[in-house]
Amino acid sequence: MHEDFLHFIYKNRLWIEGTELLTDNTPFEIIDTGRHNHDSGPDFFNAKIKIDGIVWVGNVEIHVNASDWHKHHHDSDHAYDNVILHVVYNNDCDISLQNGRTLPTWEISFPQAIFNRYSDFKLNEKPIACTDYIDLVDDFHITMWMEKMAIERLKHKSEHISEILQHTNGNWNETLYIVTARNFGFGTNALPFEILAMQTPLNVMLHNADNLFALEAIVFGQAGMLNGQPKDEYMQKLSDEYIFQRTKYGLSPISESMWKRSKMHPTNFPEIRLAQFAALMQNFQALINDILNGRFNPNFFDNLKTSEYWKTHFSLGETSSKSKATGLGRQAIDTILINTIIPFSYIYGKATNPNFDSEKIINMLRAVKAESNRETRSFAAIGKIACNNALDSQALLNLKKNYCDHKLCLNCNIGFHIMKEINKI
Repeated sequence: MHEDFLHFIYKNRLWIEGTELLTDNTPFEIIDTGRHNHDSGPDFFNAKIKIDGIVWVGNVEIHVNASDWHKHHHDSDHAYDNVILHVVYNNDCDISLQNGRTLPTWEISFPQAIFNRYSDFKLNEKPIACTDYIDLVDDFHITMWMEKMAIERLKHKSEHISEILQHTNGNWNETLYIVTARNFGFGTNALPFEILAMQTPLNVMLHNADNLFALEAIVFGQAGMLNGQPKDEYMQKLSDEYIFQRTKYGLSPISESMWKRSKMHPTNFPEIRLAQFAALMQNFQALINDILNGRFNPNFFDNLKTSEYWKTHFSLGETSSKSKATGLGRQAIDTILINTIIPFSYIYGKATNPNFDSEKIINMLRAVKAESNRETRSFAAIGKIACNNALDSQALLNLKKNYCDHKLCLNCNIGFHIMKEINKI
């Protein structure tokens, strides 16, 4: 038996009706279960119960054993002085508050079938614990939960954007620049890209927006890739230009050792992504204007083109006839939309528009192709939940990583409806 199960039963009023008797056999009524508290202090705040015709308003604490009250040291914590009901699975002792009042205690009862289902969720080793029961949940409840999961993931992505916004002292332009740079690292090289942007002021990029060669020199120089002996004429020219830009703006490069290439397809080499990022900087002011004015064009990245050098190179100084890596592929563009443009639009809209409607952001996600990854394939194997667009895939990613993988079935609306349905059988 775990407290989280008792919390679930109490919160959702799934106890056996007619068993509302205190341990001294006094009948009582739960008028309001209260607000579930996930921080320190009693488990439910501002509950309302009626005992002997008197309505009590206060907090509720839940334990497996009544003696856990002492084990958790609530007897010496004044935060628990206003507890009006102790809900337990096993009343192994009586509890008195510091004022000498005996704490009303209820030994909660619940249908065995619900506990059996809960145990199955906890103990089975399937990647998605509710696989055998998900057909019990109707499509409407699944759709509503998927939207909530997608928004929850957006909020999670927004947390890092908020941290960057603090770093830039509330400068939205610089923040978009840094988070976009991070996304060009596509996970593996996200950190060096982010540090590079932090050490290379946006105004330096914008001052050179009409000169792709200068932008490449700044980007590769700041990436620490122009410190050694140049391997070809183009690299030498980049090095010379970077020395000029570095002196002019007082720039400081990061260490080249930060960049990772192991087990990476050449089209994802950091050099290719850096060249593409330099190309983006040519039109970055237009991107800023579009997003901050709520008129972003999802085809913005389609025409991004690097310099001619990258038609024959995957890295500096090493020719390849197979490159032709001059622009971003569709999958890369979708990744930038999902991980940067849409989350940034969400947090910017929430922060600057009191009438912001998140439905616009939901529709932006719906317009992007669904991702294919291990998490989405896990749900595809069940066949119950559709994955038609990025809203669905982001929702499933959040659901799998933050609920299913931790067996938090009782915190999931799908798990709740499965439990609720078993109670009707």
